[in-house]
Amino acid sequence: MAIVHVVCAALRPDSAEDAIAHAVELAHGLRDAPGAQRSVVGRNTGQIVAVTWLEGRDALEPFAASPAHMAFIMRGLAPCIRVMWSAAVESDVAPPASITSVWVFALQSAETLFEWQVRDLLDLVAAFPGTAAAGPTVEERERYRAGGAVCLDASHAVAFDAALARARVAWGDIAPSIVEARVDLDEDARGSRP
Repeated sequence: MAIVHVVCAALRPDSAEDAIAHAVELAHGLRDAPGAQRSVVGRNTGQIVAVTWLEGRDALEPFAASPAHMAFIMRGLAPCIRVMWSAAVESDVAPPASITSVWVFALQSAETLFEWQVRDLLDLVAAFPGTAAAGPTVEERERYRAGGAVCLDASHAVAFDAALARARVAWGDIAPSIVEARVDLDEDARGSRP
């Protein structure tokens, strides 16, 4: 089973555009990191997102320690972000060939969070329009209980937005514990290795 590794970083409002562009450029290097099968990169006005599909659990540590990943985090993101989160989940869902945007999420751990709430959230995400690669976290379990990505193409956008709006109502008490972002993919990321 593959690992889906998500990094989501919130940009500082005063970040220079060239610093943000440098971070995005370094994010593209993740596709060449050890164990990477596919990587997609996107941004919106306030966030940068990188989602990488890895060969499996054994690939997670070499990927995290790789020069490509360290450069992205330390030289790319660190100078221009105010906060970031990451999550790694097991999923047997491969990314589709065509992706124009991606929605990522993670469910923060809390003493009041029950396993059925985690399962219900993952069921909601699996039903979204698009291709959902989500599940319980594998390494960040102490901080996050679940996470993943939903890959979208242009035909999914309107239906996805409506489904996400309905889901946010259904999240109820766990809503404050969910971090999320939706970004359009950088053109270079759309052509990433399938």
